[in-house]
Amino acid sequence: MNDSLKSINSFLREARLEAGNRDYAASLASAEKASPLLDTLSLDSTPSAKYHDAWGGYFQQKLKCLRQLQMTDALSATCHAVLDRFPIDEEDCANEHPITLQVARRALRQLATLALERRDADAAVEWMERCFALTASNDEVDDPFVSSYVLRAIVFLAGYRSEPDRYQIRFFESLDELTFKARKFPEIRIDDPELVAFLEDPAYLAYQASKPAEVLSKGGPGETWESALDRFRAFAEELQVAQQSPLADSDFEIEVWPVALSDLMTHEKNWDCMAPAALRELYLDHGSFKVQDEWGALTLYGHGEDGLRLFGGIVHMIDQLWGGRPEFDNDFSADEIAFLNANFFVFGQFCHDSNVYTHLFFDRDGRFGSVRYDQDEWGPMETALRHMIDGRQACFQSLDDLISEQMNAVIEYLIYLDDEARMEG
Repeated sequence: MNDSLKSINSFLREARLEAGNRDYAASLASAEKASPLLDTLSLDSTPSAKYHDAWGGYFQQKLKCLRQLQMTDALSATCHAVLDRFPIDEEDCANEHPITLQVARRALRQLATLALERRDADAAVEWMERCFALTASNDEVDDPFVSSYVLRAIVFLAGYRSEPDRYQIRFFESLDELTFKARKFPEIRIDDPELVAFLEDPAYLAYQASKPAEVLSKGGPGETWESALDRFRAFAEELQVAQQSPLADSDFEIEVWPVALSDLMTHEKNWDCMAPAALRELYLDHGSFKVQDEWGALTLYGHGEDGLRLFGGIVHMIDQLWGGRPEFDNDFSADEIAFLNANFFVFGQFCHDSNVYTHLFFDRDGRFGSVRYDQDEWGPMETALRHMIDGRQACFQSLDDLISEQMNAVIEYLIYLDDEARMEG
């Protein structure tokens, strides 16, 4: 078996080199030299990883060459041969070999494309749906459909053109997911003219506006912080219950910590400042809170976790959060740090990930703002702090607008997490 595998790999390596030189006929001929040897591997009763790699590599090369050579009949026959060789259980893709799934998805995409070329939209839809039924295996980390989202939207557009009533919603759903994936993956480009035109189509825009999750993902003008919390609860209900999200319950929770007036007054005395009226009202009528869990969480400090209680000087609180940030002492004088701590007070944060936080603050004049700090990019943070020192901090906003904006980020991150979890099956 080892000698056969060496010969197979040699033929396929030669085929890849020839394809790299765009000599697809020669590449196909080299790949075909491996075919008799591959048949000997098939005699094994229990296919190994090497079996899958060999057959998968052969089919990948052959499909590529046949497509480039426009050998339509042979391409179709090879696609069906792939599906016969790899009879995948769509209910148990998690345990499939990765290359098996990759080649099967490629064959199904090719069959969908061939059906489109025959103007058989129904067949194209069927092949694409089979492709997307082959979800990620346990060994596939990345989204396995990055190369398929555009084609799926084109396929459903063809269905919509042929039978609008039957395919409209499915086309709009595929286009909606495509636009989301294109924001997530830079390599996905929506450059098909017909798809681009539909992004501004009134019927498609109306569909988007009617989706509960879409409506709840962004706060409207004048949204209060109370309404932003209610919006998150409604979004959580939509995603967790209506859409049966695979995320954990903790991803949809709001934790509230009551704030006593005496505690607030003591804190104000310690920092020689008065919390703005809007924040005092939030503390005393509702309490501090944490929305979501860990990454993607919005936290208004309350109960003193990690020494972060209510609010404090901006440098002090960021230093507490990180357990020490030497950049402040390296680039700012003691007087500058004292000025920042005495005039800008951090009371919460949005956690992008373990390296990046957006810190929420108010200043001594009762104005609210935020500053983003990426520990791997100190420059922008240093610039923002120097603007604060120089009186050039201009991006102030109300507490309501600040919380509404951060809630948008929480929900956007939840949508991302939900998508990742669904890709994992």
